[in-house]
Formats: sequence, C-alpha cells, structure tokens
Amino acid sequence: MNRNSVGTAILLVGPVAAASLAGHAEAAKYVGIGCVLAALMGVIARPAAAFALLLPVVYAAAALTAQSTDAVVALIVAIAAVVGAAGSRGLQRGLVALLGAALLGSFEPAGFQAVLSRAAWMLAGSAYALVMALTLLRRLSVPGLALQPQSAVAYAVLLSVLSLVAWFAGRLADLPHAWWLPLAVIAVSEPVAARSPWHSTLRTAAVLCMTLVLVTLADTIDAPAVRIVTAGALLFAAAWQAPRHPTILALLLTPLLVLMAGPTSESGALAGSLPTVLVACLPVFAATCLCHFAFWTLRI
Repeated sequence: MNRNSVGTAILLVGPVAAASLAGHAEAAKYVGIGCVLAALMGVIARPAAAFALLLPVVYAAAALTAQSTDAVVALIVAIAAVVGAAGSRGLQRGLVALLGAALLGSFEPAGFQAVLSRAAWMLAGSAYALVMALTLLRRLSVPGLALQPQSAVAYAVLLSVLSLVAWFAGRLADLPHAWWLPLAVIAVSEPVAARSPWHSTLRTAAVLCMTLVLVTLADTIDAPAVRIVTAGALLFAAAWQAPRHPTILALLLTPLLVLMAGPTSESGALAGSLPTVLVACLPVFAATCLCHFAFWTLRI
C-alpha cells in the first residue's frame, strides 16, 4: 500500500509540478485543484464520479456571480443540500468536492474570459484525476457512513445552514483564503455518529482545530516547489491511511487545497491575523459541534 500510495501522490502532483516548472502558475493552481477535487469524488463517491466533470462549471458559476451575494448564497446552499442528501448513501464526503469548487469561485470574482481560462485548466485536472480514479485507483475504497433516508432532509438542512454561517463568517472577517472555513466545516461532517455522540463531537472539534493549524502552516509556505512537495506528502498520507481512517480526508482536504491555491498576497497572512482568525473560526467550530451533537442525539 505504501508503494501504491507514493505512486498515487506522484501522479496527482505531476501535472501541477510540470505546469509550475513551465512557468504557468495559474495553470498549476487550477489543474491541481481540479485533480484533488476530482480524485476525492472518484474514489469516495464512485457512483457519482462522472459529476467530477461539473467541477469547473460549478466554479465558473460561483466566480461569475461572486459580486451578487444572493446568487452565490443560493448556489452554496443548493450544493450543500445536495451533499447532505447524499448522506443517505454515504457519498457526502465525496460530493464535498462540488461544494469546494463553489466556495473557491465565490471568493475569486473575475470577468468571463478569466473565469473561462481557469475553468478550462480545472477541467483538464478534473478529467485527468477522474481517469486515474476509474482505472489506477479503482481498487481504492474509502468507507462512508450512511444515515436513514428519512433523515436525509434534516441533514441537508443542517449542512446548508452551517455552510452559510461559515461562509459569512469568513467573508465578514475578510480571512485569507476565506473559502477554507466553510469547506472545513462541511468536510468534517458525518451523518451518523460512528460511536457515541459525545465521542464523535470531540473528534469533530479536534479535526476542526487541527485543520486550522494545518491551514495556517500551509499558508506560510511561499515557494512553489515546497508547496508541491508538501502537497505530495499530504496526498501520500491520504492515499495510505484513508481506507482505514476516513477522517484523515476531512483533515487533509482543506490544507491540500490551500497549498494548491498558492499563497495569498502576503505569505503567512493567516498567522499574522491570528486573533481575527480565532474570533471568526471558534464560534463557527462551536456551532458545528453543537449542531452535530444535537442531530446525532435526536436522530431526526
């Protein structure tokens, strides 16, 4: 498994490294994001793997409507609801990729030509990773917890509300890479408590806090080569441990995307504004834990 995991990581970061070495920073960024998100969908939500080709469409829709709060909010809520509904089949963690594309686009407003170029590179990365997921990674399986179909509506509402709260918190606080906050909240979510509600709540809190630490560290890395190597290491860890410990995907997805997205205008901006980051994140983390605890306890 170690050798296969190394090969998987190299194949996924290979196109990113090639584009970066050729001096195409934008191509490297969006090819990398497409690779990570499509691989997530192709491995975890295999029955819906073909929808990975919609990742650039979702990103483009969010980026083009980013100046309209109502339109972006409607898009994010709709996709979060779809992710929640997929919990009835245990596919929610894979479909988080679609939400990730929408969240990223919502914080990257641009004109039509610029968005089209980004979406084209993301499509290239998505198609590449999808082919990998359906061929080389076809035997890689990550188990997912599923809830009863009658609870899917309540779970969809839960994710929609939490994604919206986290999105507004990141936006109002003007966080660097603000899209990471709602993504982390939804990525960590599980429709069913694996053990007791208390145990799952503590695990959720721990994963969210560790995600904050990893995202802050990832944001301090400025050199493209170091970012690519670090991303490869995280991909290796995910491919190696995810089949036995699926929670590691929730932990590593967000810092992986921050690495692929590249540094903000000021490297280490998250660490430099840590008090603001904590004020924005901790209430959202607390709400996420409390809402999930109530959902698991009441078994709506």
